[in-house]
Amino acid sequence: MGVTSMWATNAIALAILIGANLAASFAGEALWLLIGVAGLLIMLYFCFKQGMATGHGACGISGTVARAREAGESVYAQLDKKYLSQAWCPLNAVKGLLVSALIPYTVGAAFIILDMLWRSGAIPEQPVIVARVLAWLLSLPYWPLIMHWHENFVTVTPAIAAMLLISPFVLPAATALGYMQGPRLWARTEDAMKQGRRRAKARARVGKKLAPRQQKPEI
Repeated sequence: MGVTSMWATNAIALAILIGANLAASFAGEALWLLIGVAGLLIMLYFCFKQGMATGHGACGISGTVARAREAGESVYAQLDKKYLSQAWCPLNAVKGLLVSALIPYTVGAAFIILDMLWRSGAIPEQPVIVARVLAWLLSLPYWPLIMHWHENFVTVTPAIAAMLLISPFVLPAATALGYMQGPRLWARTEDAMKQGRRRAKARARVGKKLAPRQQKPEI
């Protein structure tokens, strides 16, 4: 319900988008653009919804932790640290975003730096090629957004550099925004539960009033 869950959501979404864009890249630029943009929007929605589910579950854990504290230190001490770390916290949204973006951002930044060093003659081209392939794969879901203005991925233009440094945060940001909705969703859930209990009590009272009275047998 915490950082690991958000990271898994973002990793799955990125893997699906990479596979879909690899397949669409053989279908022509127009179709690739359509599939790529549609797929990105769908995965952004998916990440947001999964983030909401994670945030909602984390608020449930927070409720359990709060009740354990109220019950006393002996009860609270029974909760392990891993469980406590899954309680809702705004910092978890930030951690989930940064952890999810770490690898794509590092690869993209490394490619930009290596490309600059190679063009200055400081290093051979081989490491640049490896970094270029990895950076292209990890940023592939966003390539349809700029490919109309770029014939290839070889020359690092300002647009490509911006894509490499910004795109790693896009899907994680959607997940983090969804996670931040947790308290609002949990409050709605608790309100619905309270209303359900009130309706159940009201039905029980009405049932008692309408229940037929048993006549005592005459002696």
